[in-house]
Amino acid sequence: MPAGARAPVRLTVKQEQYCRQAIDINRFCYNLAVATHRFHRVNRLPWPSWSSWPSWPSWQDIYKVFNACKHEDYPFVTEVASGVAEGAFMDFGRAIANWRNPEAKARAPEFKRKKLTGTGSFRAASGVTQVRCNGKRRIQLPGLGSVKLDSTLPKGIYHEVHLKRENGHWRLCLKLWRAPEPIPENDNCRTGAVDTGINPIGTDSDGQEYENPRATYQMEKKLRRWQRAQARRQKGSRGWWEAQRKIDRCHRGIGGLRSNAQHQMTNTVTRKFRELVIEDLNLAGMMRGITPRAQADAGMGEVKRQLIHKSNWRFTEVTLAPVWYPSSKTCSTCHAVNAKLKRERAWTCGNCGTSHDRNVNATLNLENLILPPGRGSTLRDGPALAIPQGKGETSPNDRRTAPSYSREGQS
Repeated sequence: MPAGARAPVRLTVKQEQYCRQAIDINRFCYNLAVATHRFHRVNRLPWPSWSSWPSWPSWQDIYKVFNACKHEDYPFVTEVASGVAEGAFMDFGRAIANWRNPEAKARAPEFKRKKLTGTGSFRAASGVTQVRCNGKRRIQLPGLGSVKLDSTLPKGIYHEVHLKRENGHWRLCLKLWRAPEPIPENDNCRTGAVDTGINPIGTDSDGQEYENPRATYQMEKKLRRWQRAQARRQKGSRGWWEAQRKIDRCHRGIGGLRSNAQHQMTNTVTRKFRELVIEDLNLAGMMRGITPRAQADAGMGEVKRQLIHKSNWRFTEVTLAPVWYPSSKTCSTCHAVNAKLKRERAWTCGNCGTSHDRNVNATLNLENLILPPGRGSTLRDGPALAIPQGKGETSPNDRRTAPSYSREGQS
């Protein structure tokens, strides 16, 4: 199965110079593809390899013409490995595919700008024969030679490597194929559910809560201080770079705290349950609510992606609950819907008098959506799911996650 891994690298002076040059060439090739495609698309000019009219040139068409004239027109491109330019055109092809896909909701490809901090990435190697690892902390890449790693890579068949500079550090992003985890011997097909939110970032049907480290708020004071200091200094000076290193360190700390909490939660949940129900939240609408910063700091979209990805590895069946299902408002005992519930963490059902914790009650309702073991991971049919849009967990009256309203809250 496809997998990925990341590891910090230690580059020599010559290797870092090569990587910075490769990032510039990657940006140049990408911008060249954007300009060529935009010019022919806007002016509706014919392309030599078009099979039908009207059509747009693909990234393969642009790359073929570029590859034929690069030695005469762009000789500096040949100073790095050929995979750098090809990777830039492939990235452009993915951007075009996302733009033409209505479900992706992506914009048209734009030009990449050069950043003073040197942030960027490029494809260092592609193919099983180009990526060679000695099983320790060394990897052989074309154009770079032997690169030293700060951590051991997982076992598998490596087939593509990208090098990325972000927040002042170089990282190696690796794609590989590896065997999935073995099926547990004592598999009792245990069902469960997870309710994601701001704090805690997740609560499973066993009542276990996974706290949010609030990474942005932990580093907020220090980050704000150094950003103010950098704004008062001359751009590019030694003091400016000193402040930039402090800012990069704060961002690395924020990303590390958030990523660690998300991986700890998703690993525990996917190993615990064999059938899992999660919410399909309207994240774009929630970011337009009254707590967009807290929503972004929780990273609920990344939690959902990791749950789906890791469930494929561990043979866990994932079921997405409808967006408008009132998981928090429905009483898990008598199934009565409390339409007046807003943002309270605890509430009492007016029909049966049962006291509920908001998150635990939501997980119990999500768990009840799945059929009993042996009958498949499909949602139940019934009046609970036959709720028109705008009448469920996030109705227009609550002014929280309805697409036509701006204020939202967590479910």
